[in-house]
Amino acid sequence: MKKFKQLKQQLNEDAYMDGGALGGFPAQNSTRSAFSDFGVHRVEHEEQLKRLQAFVHAFTSREYLEPRAALSLLRVKLNLAGFDFDFNNKTAIQTNVPIMFNLKRFGGTFGKLPSTPHNEFETTDGFEDILNGDHLALNTTINEAPSGLYKLDIQIIKYKKPLEQEIADKTSKLD
Repeated sequence: MKKFKQLKQQLNEDAYMDGGALGGFPAQNSTRSAFSDFGVHRVEHEEQLKRLQAFVHAFTSREYLEPRAALSLLRVKLNLAGFDFDFNNKTAIQTNVPIMFNLKRFGGTFGKLPSTPHNEFETTDGFEDILNGDHLALNTTINEAPSGLYKLDIQIIKYKKPLEQEIADKTSKLD
């Protein structure tokens, strides 16, 4: 019969897991994790943005049968951290074509400033104020793997201009 001290040495119920608890077993005495008490939603701190990027990398490290379902699941997981992007059943997705999804922090902001005209509203993505005018987006490419499944390549990128203008600038350079 095992004593409690022996059993306690075999159990590792620590919240800090490599890969952010997305599978695998934590390394002994590991303190690195995508989870943080500081708050992963605080992307104005580079460390928290790296944690979010690590989570997205761990999420996309496997292959998926249905890329639309994988993107929906990623959206749900990012919602838990306070981030969102526009994606629904009508969103067009293609393989081997980069797709940019504008990220919003806590759904963005909506309201009026004293200088706003009476019949207009101010809207932001929630990042402009905390990132000194920068915005965040998911740069997504879906590739078909030799196995017949789909591999997602997703990175979180910072950009300055409105996303639509940045995409237009990149496509005009290709022409």
